[in-house]
Amino acid sequence: MFAYVDEFGNISDTPPTQPYKFKEEDLIRPADLEDEYLYGKVSYYNEDGHYGFIRDNLSRETVYFNDKLAGMVLTVNQKVKYKYIRTKQGNQVSEIELQP
Repeated sequence: MFAYVDEFGNISDTPPTQPYKFKEEDLIRPADLEDEYLYGKVSYYNEDGHYGFIRDNLSRETVYFNDKLAGMVLTVNQKVKYKYIRTKQGNQVSEIELQP
């Protein structure tokens, strides 16, 4: 038995009638998220532990930071521009700048 998969990921037992034609945008590599700055604001900050989280404006994901990683002391609701890296523990700030 053969199974065929079309360009939308659907599985059928009959071959496709027309071959898929690639578009130019299909061949362009997406830009790495690590190359672009993201925008967010500090959603939580623990003054005793000197750590907190930044919530992204678009994806609503959170990114961990501490004063040593940030290189400055941040406060809740402060707007920032940042880059992050993925670690075993989760997303962590790698670069951060304050926004006006």
